[in-house]
Amino acid sequence: MMGSDGIPLWRLEVTVPAHAVLAFEGIFEGICGAVTAIGDDDVPWCIEGYTDAAPDTEAIDAGLALAAQACGIDTPALTVEFLTPRDWLAENQAGFEPLFAGRFFIHPSHFDGTVPAATVPFCIDAGTAFGSGTHPTTATCLLALQALAKFRKAETILDLGCGTGLLAFAARHLWPARVLAVDIDPEAVRVAKLNAQLNHIGPGVTIVRSVGYRDSAIKRFAPFDIIVANVLARPLIGMAGDTARAIQLGGHIVLSGLMERDVAWVAQHHRVRGFRLQRIWRQDGWATLVLQKAG
Repeated sequence: MMGSDGIPLWRLEVTVPAHAVLAFEGIFEGICGAVTAIGDDDVPWCIEGYTDAAPDTEAIDAGLALAAQACGIDTPALTVEFLTPRDWLAENQAGFEPLFAGRFFIHPSHFDGTVPAATVPFCIDAGTAFGSGTHPTTATCLLALQALAKFRKAETILDLGCGTGLLAFAARHLWPARVLAVDIDPEAVRVAKLNAQLNHIGPGVTIVRSVGYRDSAIKRFAPFDIIVANVLARPLIGMAGDTARAIQLGGHIVLSGLMERDVAWVAQHHRVRGFRLQRIWRQDGWATLVLQKAG
């Protein structure tokens, strides 16, 4: 979370039970410019906030203590992380070379070579949104979607945590489906919409901001035949119940953003909600899971 102009940011985090979330969100919302809360009934909620002003930890601790007292819990430990200013955008763009993921060819806008024959090209710049294809999770999601397309029909697809929009664009190419792409980050939504125009995606992909499954567009599109979520292990677990409610019986989910050590943890939380693990894609210590909702 760092602007391309090198503005410093601080990340604040606490972990609390579900019944205390609103109280602690209120503390963070008075301090931070962006606040997220991820969790579930059987998983402690992680509340994160980002601020560009140096936090007054004594004042924050006092607020946390009051909120904890009101909720009848122990005061949670506050984690404060300073995110060092760097020009991430320039560094990423300079190092981004064209790459293949199956039959997809992803290249930056400054690429002046020839697009290889028999490939599906997408122009995606490394920038202020995640998902240019260079990370193993994005690449294995693309491979997983291509494998699914060989036997799975789909009319509605959700890309949850869409970043640049690349996975949504790939899904739209693989299926004649209505694709909904959502992200919690307004900047990612802005970038994904620009990339959709750049790649001439057309009206088949709708891009909106949503905190998890909360936006009304998700309810309008649901139930989905396929959901792809390239986020992180804890949010995947926290949203497992929402995922189970949003998918068709017999539908498939592609889960990524997790390390190999987290595979059993994530799979188990989805197994108890009726999903069967079908395949695991691994690359450089990262993993992508393909699961099916029991029909």
